[in-house]
Amino acid sequence: MKKIVCAILLTAVLASMCVACQKTDPVETKDSDSSTEGVTTVLATQTTPAETTKVQETTVGATDVTSNTPTTTAPVTTGKSDSSVDIPEKKYNILFVGNSYTFYNDMPTMIFAKLLKKEGYDVYVKAITCGGYYLSQFADPNNKYGAQVYEALSKDASIKYDYVILQDQSVSPALDGERGAFYDAARKLVALIKESGAEPVFYATWSRKAGSSVLTDNGWTTEDMTYRLAAAYTAIANELGAKVAYAGLGFADVYSKTSAVELHDPDKSHPSYAGSYLAALTFYSTIFGKDPTEVSYNGSLSISVSSIIKESVKKAVFDTPEIPEAYRTTSEGVHASVPEYLVDVSQMVNLTALPTDSTLISVLQGGEYPNGKTFSGVLGDKNQIASTAYSLSGFTDEQKKDIADIGYGVSVIGVEKINSSSGEETAFENLVNGHWGVSFMCNITFDEKKYNVNGVDDENAPYRALITVNLGDVFNIDAFGWASGSLEGFPGAAEVFVSEDGENWTVVKSACYDKVNGKSIVACSDASTLKDPWNGNTTQTVCLFDMGGVKAKYIRIGVVIGRSDTSSKYNTINTREILVYGNPITKE
Repeated sequence: MKKIVCAILLTAVLASMCVACQKTDPVETKDSDSSTEGVTTVLATQTTPAETTKVQETTVGATDVTSNTPTTTAPVTTGKSDSSVDIPEKKYNILFVGNSYTFYNDMPTMIFAKLLKKEGYDVYVKAITCGGYYLSQFADPNNKYGAQVYEALSKDASIKYDYVILQDQSVSPALDGERGAFYDAARKLVALIKESGAEPVFYATWSRKAGSSVLTDNGWTTEDMTYRLAAAYTAIANELGAKVAYAGLGFADVYSKTSAVELHDPDKSHPSYAGSYLAALTFYSTIFGKDPTEVSYNGSLSISVSSIIKESVKKAVFDTPEIPEAYRTTSEGVHASVPEYLVDVSQMVNLTALPTDSTLISVLQGGEYPNGKTFSGVLGDKNQIASTAYSLSGFTDEQKKDIADIGYGVSVIGVEKINSSSGEETAFENLVNGHWGVSFMCNITFDEKKYNVNGVDDENAPYRALITVNLGDVFNIDAFGWASGSLEGFPGAAEVFVSEDGENWTVVKSACYDKVNGKSIVACSDASTLKDPWNGNTTQTVCLFDMGGVKAKYIRIGVVIGRSDTSSKYNTINTREILVYGNPITKE
């Protein structure tokens, strides 16, 4: 009896130590209908937002423990948990790498690990996940979560994994223009996995549910998206000699038989608990070659529902439907389409802390605001923060001309359309408006033209767009950069110019950067100390570059590469604000 009481107390103590929530750099995700950045929330049910990040670890045996705090010690083998089940002699260590499609419903630790325990397996499970993430981000050792993956699979890691399950962003592999980036990231990660001695397993996800904007925007049916995803995962798995867990085909088979089993969350994207159970069962059968219909673990599902899922998983794993010819593809020779132009970053100076000897001059520091506007950004010569022309579908030539006028506080040459989580009427303002709340973003899609630094359309020029900030007067400029939710929202590569008259432009080599082809960049460590003078908000990430005290009234950003997360976004940005530090010129 004492042993039983002690065991109960130990379990309670361990449970109380579990971490329920963790903050992360929000990222754009196709899992929502608009490009937004937000704060994280507690991951508890299938209604958890996609922007949540989880690092989960579980060792199953006598006790199940879930924690967000990574451990550096090897998992302890716990031995038999059910005397009626023969436990395999080997202990299995399994790592999940993915986003919200992986961590919804705490699938790795609260469904998959428990399923394996019930089947008699001694297993350690860890998940490195971040909402909306792409494999290309996990494949980057300089990325916050990519670094965790590389550390987990390093030769010095205390835990040696047997299997690593890889999940890309839920739409990207289905898009022709994004498959190259998916394939390149998969190649890097699979090489790393195999070098560590583990076996890679791809997590082929499912189609959005009928009615989802992802389907309508791309002109797809649920069958189209299902097979496009399965074809992409199959292609790269064949190239690299890896397994595929066809969860998406399991989804399709269940829905082909009944509408009584709901595998989707109400958002038509993420998995319901039943959907996560299906995915976990697919991993189990794919990895261990076991018949899912013989699994006794049903989680919180009824026997009738779990039986339907088990039959569909068996079909997806052991009788995988042939992918129709129209959808088949190959990954051989397919790579990400990265612009060839390279920014010279040999003199780049990326600041690691906010300047202490100058002030933030890209926002007004109080006083009267014209026209009742609730913003705090620079106003330029026109005493206006930005053009008043807006469009979600595309601008007219006259509107583009207005938007390109550098008399405004901020202007853009090369814009095609805009969007904003706070409404399209404020999107341009958000580039310099000082509002660092979640909803204040600027999402710009550039046109298909190229421009030289003077804004002249030239197909041989390097710039996809030119963003100009008019400070209203000449200042000594010490630093230039971006405030955003992460390092992914602002341009992936840019050359920075200054001018006193708005006609003659001089490049500032210390402020030119290239996140895609050049040096890695980092954020300022003390970003949280910077507050918006209008509302006191802070921004999650600030990235600054040295401007060397140059004199300027105008700063022009020549965008060489747009957002650098995937190839299809090289002509967009989705960020909070341009930041400029400096001091007024002393008048004699």
